[in-house]
Amino acid sequence: MPDFKLDFKIHAAQEFPKEACGVIVDGKYWRCRNIADDPTEDFVLDPRDYAMASFYGKIEGIVHSHPRGGIASAVDHRSCSQTDLPWYIWSMPDDKWITIEP
Repeated sequence: MPDFKLDFKIHAAQEFPKEACGVIVDGKYWRCRNIADDPTEDFVLDPRDYAMASFYGKIEGIVHSHPRGGIASAVDHRSCSQTDLPWYIWSMPDDKWITIEP
């Protein structure tokens, strides 16, 4: 398992029942704050956290959790295309990773 996945699982467990989110910078996980209006239903990466991460290396992907499980939503697919980065989603209840590409 890539390093970022274990680090992200720890973050997601700490944020439960909210969606955890972050980015991958040079292969490592970088925590970001979820500033969504309802973080139990959605995630919005704090733009300050995203900007700070970009100072430390190349952002290679977006990571977030689905605390109640499920597949990548239509919004996930649209947003992934807009970021032009791969997205990694951890479905917590069934411990499954979903990867979507732009």
